[in-house]
Amino acid sequence: MNNLIISSTEEDAGKTTVGMGIALSSEKKFSYFKPFGDRPIYKKKRLIDYDAKLFKNVLNLDIEYEKFCIGFDHSKIRYAYSQDVIKDKITDRVKELASGYDGVIVETGIDWRFGSSVSLDPASLYKMIKGEIVLVACGTRTNIVDDLSAAVRYFDALDIPIKGVVLNKVESEEDIRNFAFDDLEAMDLNVLGIIPEIPEFQLMKMSYINDMLFGKVVAGQSGLDNVVENIYVGAMSVDEMLRTSKFSKKRKLIVTGGDRSDVILASLDEGTSGLILTNDIFPPSHILSKADREGIPMIVVPLDTYEAAKRIERMDKITTVEDDFKINMVKERISPKINI
Repeated sequence: MNNLIISSTEEDAGKTTVGMGIALSSEKKFSYFKPFGDRPIYKKKRLIDYDAKLFKNVLNLDIEYEKFCIGFDHSKIRYAYSQDVIKDKITDRVKELASGYDGVIVETGIDWRFGSSVSLDPASLYKMIKGEIVLVACGTRTNIVDDLSAAVRYFDALDIPIKGVVLNKVESEEDIRNFAFDDLEAMDLNVLGIIPEIPEFQLMKMSYINDMLFGKVVAGQSGLDNVVENIYVGAMSVDEMLRTSKFSKKRKLIVTGGDRSDVILASLDEGTSGLILTNDIFPPSHILSKADREGIPMIVVPLDTYEAAKRIERMDKITTVEDDFKINMVKERISPKINI
């Protein structure tokens, strides 16, 4: 059995993308496990992890959602399980998930430190299942070298080997090779792949934004696959709004109050991907009907406009099962660059 423990040096480094790239390029048949779920959503009254949903669907894993994670919150995990119980639970779950597969891709939390207090960090997982650790690093060459230096010292102190590193979202592969490889070789790190920055991975679909905001779709259900590239807060007058260059951009998401009928109507005529209507206010029925005809989703949320816009800006630009264009890019542009 070949288990890979995939962790990263920082949040949003691209662990899930790299793990998916490995799974799709390998001749081996991998299962998936994410002990600490850190991207939870509710589906049919069940708490599941977005990354687990992605792997289950893309790899056609015949596994129940509940099997992919053992918890979603530090305090709840600590309250529910002792350290011995966590160890038994992890080893038993990995054996169960590996049944019928060549190995398991085990994805950790947001970075290699996350989950340490409940023994769900990569070092603790390594001691339980003896999988090979792959670290994903991103950023400038200086950040990559600094972050990996700290990680290597930590794992070396515990006598835990690192199989290798994948350098993700790099601005210049040539720059990395010329100025970072000597430092990485001095750390005895094997570079398993260099992946450039791919702007399309920053795009989101309206369905994902709705899930993350726990919103209610009141119109335009057919447009939930619309892709969002730009975000615009409709807080000014319509005349001023129409004069701004940002409002003229395509594939934009408008965040505005549900009582701003003027802004909403203007948005429905300007290549909008969708609208987030704040303060739990529903627009008039004729506006809802127009949104339905245009296939522009309207999502009502209880948040105020500022809070809703802030949450959308901070959302992880993750790959979801609905993002077929991203999954194809993983196959075509990520998988060939990783050599496990």
